[in-house]
Amino acid sequence: MPHSSASINPAQQQTLALNIPAHFNYGDWIRHAGVEQAGNRLALWLVHGGRIWLTSPHMSGKSHLLRLLQQEHPRMGLLHVALVTDRSALHLVEDWLCMLHDKAFWAVDVPAGDVPVNVGLALFHLLERARDMHRPLLLAWRPAGDLSGPPELMSRLKGSMEHLESHAPACDTDLRRVLQSVACSRQWDIQAHALDTMLQWLPRRLDVLLPALLHLEKVSLADRRKRLSQNWIRSQLEQWNQDSLRH
Repeated sequence: MPHSSASINPAQQQTLALNIPAHFNYGDWIRHAGVEQAGNRLALWLVHGGRIWLTSPHMSGKSHLLRLLQQEHPRMGLLHVALVTDRSALHLVEDWLCMLHDKAFWAVDVPAGDVPVNVGLALFHLLERARDMHRPLLLAWRPAGDLSGPPELMSRLKGSMEHLESHAPACDTDLRRVLQSVACSRQWDIQAHALDTMLQWLPRRLDVLLPALLHLEKVSLADRRKRLSQNWIRSQLEQWNQDSLRH
């Protein structure tokens, strides 16, 4: 069998930049005090129905939970709302109804923050259609404030929807469990001391910790580092924080 006599120098081999997708598994959901009430209420919603607005003061894993619920309950339709679109509210509602009409339960995942007028009005009309069609509806959204959406939408959310809150982990133990679960979902075997260093040097908020975790994964793979020293982690987090402040 012919073969090349040229040998490959391992130092010359390049690492493939693979963006490994997260694998959502209901068993990976970390139950803690901040999400216990919301999790129990949504379990009842999947049996008895209702109209629920799921929100949170800060990032708490609402989108993750909705994906897990859909995985476990195929009768639940899950709509991921895109905020950047030039489609009219009427066309958006038509598109969304095509996606959801054959599902018994409707769940809507809206990115945190302000929603454009066309998207906000489309959400308002979707709530109305769900009521008219007797579909249980769950809307997950963390608005930036009272003026985050059109008055029609905000009035409907506050006036005719059950308000349910989830919260981020309140202790380091639960934060560490969440970060470890996210790393595992990305098939990254992160060392325990790396998580300890993150919790020591960063604010204990998921909207900071999760991007920092993904950054450490990216640079460690690029540097082919299997063992992450505390000094290296600190230097990477400091650089990442400086870059974040610039942007």
